[in-house]
Amino acid sequence: MDFLPVELLRLIFGYCDAASTRALRLASARLADIGYEYLLAPNFTAVEWRDDIKRLHNIANHDRLRTSIRTVTFNFSKVDEYNARHASFFQHWLQEPEERNIVLQDAWIKYYELEERSRRLPAFHTRSSIVEESFKRLPNLKDLEITYTKCPYDIDILREVFLVRNCRKRDRSQACKNMNAIVSAIRHVRLSSLTIDQLPLEIFKLADDRRHWFDCARSFASLSRLDLVLDPPPDLLPNSRFRAINGLGHVLQFSPNLTHLSLGFHMYYAPSEKFNLSFRALFGDFTYEKLTDLKLEGLSCAEEDLRSFLIRHGATLERLRLGGRGLAKPYELSIGGVHLYEGTFRSLFYSLQGKLPKLQRFHMEGDIEAGDIMTSSRELYKFHAVTDENWAEIVAWKRHPSRKTIDCLGLERYLLRGGEYPRLVVVPDTDE
Repeated sequence: MDFLPVELLRLIFGYCDAASTRALRLASARLADIGYEYLLAPNFTAVEWRDDIKRLHNIANHDRLRTSIRTVTFNFSKVDEYNARHASFFQHWLQEPEERNIVLQDAWIKYYELEERSRRLPAFHTRSSIVEESFKRLPNLKDLEITYTKCPYDIDILREVFLVRNCRKRDRSQACKNMNAIVSAIRHVRLSSLTIDQLPLEIFKLADDRRHWFDCARSFASLSRLDLVLDPPPDLLPNSRFRAINGLGHVLQFSPNLTHLSLGFHMYYAPSEKFNLSFRALFGDFTYEKLTDLKLEGLSCAEEDLRSFLIRHGATLERLRLGGRGLAKPYELSIGGVHLYEGTFRSLFYSLQGKLPKLQRFHMEGDIEAGDIMTSSRELYKFHAVTDENWAEIVAWKRHPSRKTIDCLGLERYLLRGGEYPRLVVVPDTDE
């Protein structure tokens, strides 16, 4: 094999899994040299039950391996053991009792072993200097994800229950410390995309945290994609809310080159509620000159405020999503919709028709509500998803047997091509 062209050897390595790659490199010095770049996957995931911080640091200090890392994911997710145990039991209710007991027992024993390993490791925020040093030496790092909502264990039982929101837990104070440690490291890289799921909103209200984010946020200028899901605390007073939104707005405006922006609010203390948001307070008159994709989820706003924000981006906006799954459980309808506390959606879409000339796709999902409950003009709809987040069509969708939903295809046609405003008739329940 030593006499084969380099291109052919690279093609062979491309078909190898990790174990095969290591074995093939042992065959000769030439194969060992060529196979270096195939030793590591470009996506690095750090979880708290492994010493992944040390592993990332070692990779970053290796002259050849450090160029392999392009994406880093920090998964800080934790299991709420009490709720997860109950959920896992009922998810396997139909199994034979003996079989169910064995499956659940094996899963939880493995979980306890991993948790014991995690308790022996230092807290993430105490190792911020190591993370910062690692980021300095990762020249090809472009994408960063921070999540508290994805299962960090390779355990099927826990992966199933992790889809249920109350089977996850998080220490808000610890989360803020972790976020600040990562933001310090971001200063040393030029990221293209940043995704944070379950970012504590209060991090932007405290003076020291605000100052820290403002000092580091200028490194966000290289971002083209930003996906933030905010988690507001239940006790956010008006003055603190104003400071938090003001701080968040400053950070968002430090990313002027965004082409994709996703902004959602998940109220864990009240999953079906929406966060009251003013786009004027958040952005002022700021405009993203390159924005092509926008998603807004889980918020309540005024019609005029939302209209002004959308029209301001009409020259570039190509794809618009309003609403999403929110914090719905796997068997629930989407609850991440958008509400209007002033105005109506009919008026909003009527005024947007023809004002978004570049728009190619529109999608609406979740509970959509506008108007006062006592008025005849009140709008209340439940939209089911017709595309996924990447705009691929959802071929099979099963309606909830006791509720009624509609799709957004009529509204999409109206916004793109005009014509008569669609009659949003709720479809009857059907069995599929």
